[in-house]
Amino acid sequence: MRRALKLLILAAALGQITASVAEQSPGNLNFHLDPKTLSVQAKAEELFLSEQYRRAHIIYLNDLAPIGDKYAQYMIGFMYLSGLGVDPDPVLASAWYRLAAERGGPGEFAKIRDGLLEQLDESERARSEQVYRELRREYSDIAISMREALEEFENMPQISTGSRLGNDSSAITIVDPRPGSTSSVDALVRRAQLRLQRHLDRITETLGIDGIDAKRVTLADLEDLEVQVREHLR
Repeated sequence: MRRALKLLILAAALGQITASVAEQSPGNLNFHLDPKTLSVQAKAEELFLSEQYRRAHIIYLNDLAPIGDKYAQYMIGFMYLSGLGVDPDPVLASAWYRLAAERGGPGEFAKIRDGLLEQLDESERARSEQVYRELRREYSDIAISMREALEEFENMPQISTGSRLGNDSSAITIVDPRPGSTSSVDALVRRAQLRLQRHLDRITETLGIDGIDAKRVTLADLEDLEVQVREHLR
């Protein structure tokens, strides 16, 4: 009876979170959600609501949690707590709840996290802390932003390559990956720099250090920043 009541409370909280997330951002670090990501989110929700929990869990864990989707990270915790598609594990659930609440909102994430942590004994809370630290290295906002920043920087030279049309004074054009569109190299580079800048801003703000200009950053700068991120996550 106690377990059933707990599940009813959690189900009600889940409904509140769903509404809250719908009113805000989808909860991940992609500053522009592409149709593919939106489709994956919809598929995970469809599977969960049709009680295909194991398949939903796989998508939440492998496709959405790694891009910083806080709702997906919360759902992983919810499924571990409830034993939906996975073996029940309240300690593992609490670690995922802590990860989902790292941005401080929606408020329901933090409330449910705190409520669950209060139910754990001292040894369970210690294990929760250990698991949370491990998850942060892979799924936290700063870890994801660091990976994305390195990827954007590595792809920048590739953007700058293309076929030069006409004589040396002709503009360089390349085909944009989106169907039916063509963009100049400069425009693509600017968009890549904007994405890189957003990740750099998130990282430096979290670390509490001076900002880094995406237009002037070097590989050495990024490697030094990565070391600081690793130290922070320890």
